[in-house]
Amino acid sequence: MIKSIRFLFLLLTTSIIAQQQQIEGGLSAVTNDGLHKIKVLHDIRSYSNHDLSDFRIWDNKGNQVPYFVYPDNQETQISNFSEFEIISKTNIPDTSATYIFKNPINKIQKAVLSIANYEGSKSYSLQGSNDQQQWFGLVNSQNLYAIKSATTTSVYKVINFPLCSYTYLKIIFDDRGSLPVNLLKIGTATTKIVKTPLEEISVMTTNIYELTKEKKTRIHVVFKAPEIINQVQFNITEPKLYNRKARMYTLKTREVKHKVETYEQQISTFTINSDNNINVHVASFFEKEVYIEIENQDNPELTFSSIQFFQTPLYVVADLKQNENYTISSGDIHLKKPSYDISYFKNGISENLPKASIISVKHNLDEDLAIKETIPFWQQSWFMWACIGIATLMIGYFASGLLKDLKQENK
Repeated sequence: MIKSIRFLFLLLTTSIIAQQQQIEGGLSAVTNDGLHKIKVLHDIRSYSNHDLSDFRIWDNKGNQVPYFVYPDNQETQISNFSEFEIISKTNIPDTSATYIFKNPINKIQKAVLSIANYEGSKSYSLQGSNDQQQWFGLVNSQNLYAIKSATTTSVYKVINFPLCSYTYLKIIFDDRGSLPVNLLKIGTATTKIVKTPLEEISVMTTNIYELTKEKKTRIHVVFKAPEIINQVQFNITEPKLYNRKARMYTLKTREVKHKVETYEQQISTFTINSDNNINVHVASFFEKEVYIEIENQDNPELTFSSIQFFQTPLYVVADLKQNENYTISSGDIHLKKPSYDISYFKNGISENLPKASIISVKHNLDEDLAIKETIPFWQQSWFMWACIGIATLMIGYFASGLLKDLKQENK
């Protein structure tokens, strides 16, 4: 009897969660075969497992498309380009294109290629020599990606290789099955690694309360759905100079001695300073509601023009094919993290990849979900049916016992 009741509750709870978590979408069309970088939208991450263990990509036939998670949070900027001397160019149609250039540096471990815009990716290898007679391998079958710019007619691509002191270097492009690239220049440059912009997350409501007796300011922030937050920006107009301690927390519930109590779970502590600290990197959290409490002491309260929240973009990388239609799904809390072979090669991805976008995202939620979430569970229809089911089981149980007793009395 007890097992039946537990099973009924488990079944009801599971079905409700599943209905609230299903997400579907499609991928934009890709123009060439190969690895592509796909940004996982924040409104997909809001309904997915924190580690994306329930995220899947599907092809036309319903097969899983392997991927790996790629936290792309930086990009390379190039300046002060200095050109190397290209000694020879050799082209064998439909086979390979070879460029030999002289190394003017004692030791070298990277070169910058200037390439005319090219649609697709290109495989290459690199060799070194001191006499142009005997050549030794440096790089075997690496790939250049995203060889196209929307604003200029050429792009700079950085290739990295083991530190060497060869006088001559030879780069060989594989033209089997693809058109040749137009390599304009080879040289060196100043490279600067810069972080990619964070994605701003919109807030549904922000309420600021002044706690005069406690000499504190409390800020209550509510997002539309649970969000992963990595940075907070405080835009403060008054006063001009300030240095305040602050903490961020969320409210949780727990059962203590058969009673449910609410407690504060701390997320992060930090200082808001007028000199250099209005952008605060906080411990990553995944919440729908958060509180920020600022200690004012005997100072005037801070005046905020706005408070902004940001998320570090997250990508997945998958091998996609041209003219193939792909779909994505997420939100099934019962799925385990997939194990794909492609994840073993993620450390070899050093170039910017072409991008594919997630489109037509559909959340398979009830239209009245937002309203239902605010209604106490004992007032919702599923709870009524659960009670009816439990009552039916109990009546059946006692009725069967009563029938047994009557049969024994009649004997």
